[in-house]
Parts: sequence; structure tokens; C-alpha cells
Amino acid sequence: MSAALKERRIGDLLHYRERAPEAAHNHPTEEHLLPLYVALGAGEDDVRVLHSSTTYGILRMDAFAFGKAA
Repeated sequence: MSAALKERRIGDLLHYRERAPEAAHNHPTEEHLLPLYVALGAGEDDVRVLHSSTTYGILRMDAFAFGKAA
């Protein structure tokens, strides 16, 4: 997902269930992804990764910023 955000591959982000069928198991509902889509739509083209980590080999904890750095 991080690469798709940086490269602004909107189609991949919106159709993630078709492009990555296993995602439905990890994300059975979309309410935690909707704020990401709102920020992506409201932000500028610049996407920065503020934090990226993995816990237990599967749990991703990523934070992004949209727009130019101050």
C-alpha cells in the first residue's frame, strides 16, 4: 500500500480487494481505510512516510503525511 500511495496509483488503492484477494481477510470492513482515502483526496500530490514498522511479522503500523513539508 505504501508504494501505491507514493506513486498515486489510485486504482490500486480503491480496488485493493480485487488486486489483493487476501486483503478481505485482513480488512473485512473498510471503516479504518476511509480516513486514508479522505486524506489522499484532500492532500496534495506529495506523500511522505512518517513512520513504518511491522510487529509480529504481520501487523503494519504506518503513518503518512500528505502535502508539502512545512
